[in-house]
Amino acid sequence: MIKEILEYQALDAKLVSIEKEIASSPAKQTANKMVEYVKSAQQTLVTLEHNASKLILEYEKLNNQYQNAIKDVDKLSKQKFENLSKDELRENANLTTQINSNILNIERNIALLSDKIVKILKEFEKTKEQAKTAKLKFEQNKNAYNKLVETKQAAIEKLQQELAKVEKTVDKDILKKYKELRGDNKFPIFVPLINESCGGCVMNMPRARLDKLKANKILECENCHRMIYLMEDKDK
Repeated sequence: MIKEILEYQALDAKLVSIEKEIASSPAKQTANKMVEYVKSAQQTLVTLEHNASKLILEYEKLNNQYQNAIKDVDKLSKQKFENLSKDELRENANLTTQINSNILNIERNIALLSDKIVKILKEFEKTKEQAKTAKLKFEQNKNAYNKLVETKQAAIEKLQQELAKVEKTVDKDILKKYKELRGDNKFPIFVPLINESCGGCVMNMPRARLDKLKANKILECENCHRMIYLMEDKDK
């Protein structure tokens, strides 16, 4: 009973090793990072575009105010001052001063907005270039990853065929439990009892559970949930 599942696990260990090698390959990790970077860059581009649109609307609003102020100054300059009273001249002078002050203020605000728009446009272009570079790097690493998978494919298929053969000799209930734990990324799944402790998590087993293990030959660890077997059963 134990011999067959341990033979199955020994073959599966080779498959697990290949899977880990593929999963931890630098090419895959870099490709995944590039995907996340491109997603982040795309979100940044959307935000920058939105901010630029708001600034442009602000700029247009200030520009309209500027043009209207210029028209007011032009209108005042065309008045016939000889027909105006002293109070009207004083009022015009104050109004001209106020309009000129407004114009200067508007010009300052327009200059600040222009700087902000230029900075956003530069950042937008920079982010676009970085995203483009990241996409290229993603493709390069994706190809490298695919080549790695391709070089391992023959070994994977051979192991899968061998596992399928051994699987026919394994108790169905034991195999079901094995595959459940395999799906939880536990490995190895069947571990020996070592010095009255679980061979997986090294948790010490109380006497009652040791007796149960001896009676049933296999026992699930209460801590790591691996399947514990007795060493002497291995060669039977």
